[in-house]
Amino acid sequence: MPRKSDRHRYVALILAPPAIALLMALIGPTEFVLELENVTVDWRFKARADSDPPPSPKLALVGIGNVSLQKIGRWQDWSRKEHGELLGWLGYRPPEVIAFDLFFPEPSADETDDIAFAEGLSLHFEPITGMYIDTSRETADKAVAGMEFPPLSLHATKPFPDVTGDTTRLLSGPTGDVPIELIAESSWTGSVNFPPSDVDGMRREIPLIVRIGNDVYPSLALQILVRKEEAHREDVRIVIGESIIVPKEEGGEWRIPIDEQGFHYVNYRDTRRFQIIDYYALREQIRRTEELGDPWPADELPPIADQILIIGQSAEGLSDFGPTPYRAEDPLFAVQATVLDSILREDYIKTIPLWLFLAVWTIIAWITLALLRKAPILVSVLVPIVLTGLFITVAFWLFERNSLLLPLFLPVAGFLVIHSTMIGDRLSIELREKRYIRGVFGSYVSPDIVNQIISSGQTPELGGEQVNITILFSDIQGFSTFSEQLTPVALVELMVEYLSEMTDIVTDTGGTLDKYIGDAIDAMFGAPLPLEGHAYKGVDAAIQMQRKQQELDAFWKAENRPEIVQEMRTRIGLNTGAAVVGNMGSKRRFNYTMMGDNVNLGARCESAAKSYGVYTMITEDTYREAKEIKDDIVYRYLDQIIVQGRTLPVKVFEVLEKKDLVSADDLACIELYEEAYRLHLNREWDKAIAHFEKSSALEPFQPDRDAGIKTNPSRVMIARCGVLKVSPPADDWDGVYRMTTK
Repeated sequence: MPRKSDRHRYVALILAPPAIALLMALIGPTEFVLELENVTVDWRFKARADSDPPPSPKLALVGIGNVSLQKIGRWQDWSRKEHGELLGWLGYRPPEVIAFDLFFPEPSADETDDIAFAEGLSLHFEPITGMYIDTSRETADKAVAGMEFPPLSLHATKPFPDVTGDTTRLLSGPTGDVPIELIAESSWTGSVNFPPSDVDGMRREIPLIVRIGNDVYPSLALQILVRKEEAHREDVRIVIGESIIVPKEEGGEWRIPIDEQGFHYVNYRDTRRFQIIDYYALREQIRRTEELGDPWPADELPPIADQILIIGQSAEGLSDFGPTPYRAEDPLFAVQATVLDSILREDYIKTIPLWLFLAVWTIIAWITLALLRKAPILVSVLVPIVLTGLFITVAFWLFERNSLLLPLFLPVAGFLVIHSTMIGDRLSIELREKRYIRGVFGSYVSPDIVNQIISSGQTPELGGEQVNITILFSDIQGFSTFSEQLTPVALVELMVEYLSEMTDIVTDTGGTLDKYIGDAIDAMFGAPLPLEGHAYKGVDAAIQMQRKQQELDAFWKAENRPEIVQEMRTRIGLNTGAAVVGNMGSKRRFNYTMMGDNVNLGARCESAAKSYGVYTMITEDTYREAKEIKDDIVYRYLDQIIVQGRTLPVKVFEVLEKKDLVSADDLACIELYEEAYRLHLNREWDKAIAHFEKSSALEPFQPDRDAGIKTNPSRVMIARCGVLKVSPPADDWDGVYRMTTK
């Protein structure tokens, strides 16, 4: 078949990956893409939560929780004396650093409350309180208009002098809410600003440095670290866009990554790792330990002494809460602690340069497109899916093990889009080829063969090959009377219903339809493609066909169809063995079909089933191969017969049902029948007849009870034993029965 030039496809193969990579770089910063990417980041946080390491033992969290609110009162009514009292008791177990994730910009109604708080702060070497930078648009407009703001009184807290880089992009404001004079004199100060993401409202980055006017100040978390190391502000180096370097008291330095805005990406670890101690409960425990001599509950509470103590709100309903990757509402001071824990363990989010990532992505896309260009469609579909799954797995694994954050949404979407486009292009080509084949061959071969030609890509030729298959023949009992009692239209409608249901069962179980002969269905299992366990699948199809026949009878009865339709029964015969399958016919017209002695034997089993009064008969070869695959079906050995057209005997079996659906009467019938058959082979005619009469009473089909039933295996054998009793067989008789009809 002539083909169109593929030059443009080679060009597309080369240009598509870098074009998609460029598009990813352009749309990556958009809000829509960032929101989707954040979803994948949160999945990774959640996926590794169970393997998160314990937090640094240096950290202890004290929360203003439900117990505190019950004992002390509403948060709005709290006096700062409460903080002073806590700080006083903490003097017995002095922390290394105490930090309030709170800010105190207004004086109390009672100045003694502020004095008590300030005195409590002065008892400790490194206390820290919060300040809040005013970043509102209204305040910024006032500054632009020339309004002057009062100078901030932060006392010991001074701006960092060693700052390299552009400070204009830092989180900033012309002024802020700072602690009142008494508190500022007694504590260090750090910014508690922690703005949520504009994309999804979650706090994903924290500003470690902020700007007020032209001065750069530390955040609460950075101030805690500086105070822990007792570092001078002159010793702290800030390189905007790279890192903040804080010297360690024992030597070395902390190097904390920040971006061009002074933000640090939060490497979330599940906040439930932290044991949040209730504010009031801690105060009471210290009091009991110091005043009453109660032992410190080390198994319930951290030591507090020499730890970094962070105090914040933990009772649900208070204001200082927000979403995290784990919960819709988490106490934000626990997120501050997560940031500090990440610093203390030097557990930072890592990334690779975007240009490097996109370059690697482009190379992988080139390679896969080139390798899959002529691969089977299924392979072309599966390989990108598998590679995508592998990339996602590696991305999750790298994040869990090394906190390496790879882009996920766009690379996956781009990879699937580029391969989907390639597959779509190939499918359009194949559709044109199929139309060509149908145009050339459709006028002289059947549609089924056309589909095989398209699938194989080969021109059909006469001939076949010998393969091992299972042959299935089915026929409607007494079908000739149907055409007498039904109108042609009703008969056609009935056959469409019946053949559709039965054919679906054959194909759904792996079989191939050979042809219809009136009401009969000829099918094969194991051709044109090999089918593992084809004997079992054929038997299973026969069972399902008999079940479907019962369902159809019930349906037709509900529709008040003619009685003959309501009582329809299907006979099925199966045989397994070698047969010739292939394109049979003339040079101008042929069909894919099966031929051979084993095919004829399968057809004879279907007709022989009528003689025994059964509805599914199989040969010994089918029985043996099916049972080897799965032994969950009940069979009954019927007889050893010689069918017309053959000289060799064959053992035949009846197929009943799956074992879990066979009744006790059916099993008892089989047992009696097999014993009676053994007696009949031993020429014990009377005993055999007596046993057959017992099994006859238990037969699932009874001529005097069930419509359309004329006999059953037990009655057949009773009659045969009666004949043999009157006319005994020759001495060399082996029990083989020769069929006299087809």
